[in-house]
Amino acid sequence: MQRQPMICAFATLLAALYLPVSLAQPEPRPTPSGLRYEDDSLFIRIVQRSPEQLTAFYLGRQFNQAAIEHILDTCFVTPIIHNKTFDVLWLELDTWQFSRGDEQIPRIKRDYWPEKWDRSGLPQAQRSTFGWTLMPEKRDLRRDEGVGGSVVIPWQQQPFTLRMNFHTGADKQGPLKTIVFEDIQCVTDTP
Repeated sequence: MQRQPMICAFATLLAALYLPVSLAQPEPRPTPSGLRYEDDSLFIRIVQRSPEQLTAFYLGRQFNQAAIEHILDTCFVTPIIHNKTFDVLWLELDTWQFSRGDEQIPRIKRDYWPEKWDRSGLPQAQRSTFGWTLMPEKRDLRRDEGVGGSVVIPWQQQPFTLRMNFHTGADKQGPLKTIVFEDIQCVTDTP
């Protein structure tokens, strides 16, 4: 008597496994707008933190006020990137461009910070903490890998554009993938 329900369950499982692929695929998701981008190969979300949020984060990690003031003089753009393909996606920050119209906005690189930390007397432990909050300068993203971190530019009073270029392929010989985010703003605290 118990064989009949098991056979039915097994048959149901086999039928589900052999459904046509088109029926098993989820429907395509619409491309989000604003500070999000998604297609079949890539997902990007840009997170912006207010000066109050940055202050709370770094105070919680025992940064002194002088170091926090140096941080607040800049603008943190924090992309979260996820490679959804089997191909290698190359993150290289030197290929990214921040701009407003024809004006290029320079990226603040890691070598900017040691002098600021020396002036503010920031201990090595906090310097290391700060380093791991930054986006890696170069990174290969394999299938289903993600990465996130802050990219720092000088404080901007007006909206700006971020053009992200990603080489593809194990040898970087695949097609260049370019994603453009427009009207990004440095976040201020609400009055």
